[in-house]
Amino acid sequence: MKVIRDQKFITFCEMLGSNMRFCRLQLGMPQKSLAYYLGVSHQNVQKYEAGDIIPSAYRLKHIADFYKVKTDDLVDPTFIHRSTKSNEVLDAAPGFDASKYEDFEDEYPAPLSQLEHDPKMRATYDAILEDE
Repeated sequence: MKVIRDQKFITFCEMLGSNMRFCRLQLGMPQKSLAYYLGVSHQNVQKYEAGDIIPSAYRLKHIADFYKVKTDDLVDPTFIHRSTKSNEVLDAAPGFDASKYEDFEDEYPAPLSQLEHDPKMRATYDAILEDE
């Protein structure tokens, strides 16, 4: 049986994957943590986050429980935007100083305080600041 994927379905899968990735990064967890919880390989979690495959409704409920969000949040196209504008995102630790990254505010999609939970981008910005 051939599965036909239209553009709306592909967009939905990518949006769901982005919301899952956002939740994971907010908690600073590796993909393996969710994979272990679900009893799947981390490659499956990679495929979920990339939008290549979509979790079953049963797994989606477990994913939402793992991240302590509603399943409605995971399938909401405005979830990331809404979360970055509210108190739903994790607060930065008191020792983290986001003010040194103000030059990158236009580039970074989340509030700069979230750089604490994004070590790759923080390292990139630190390298740029060191070169100046």
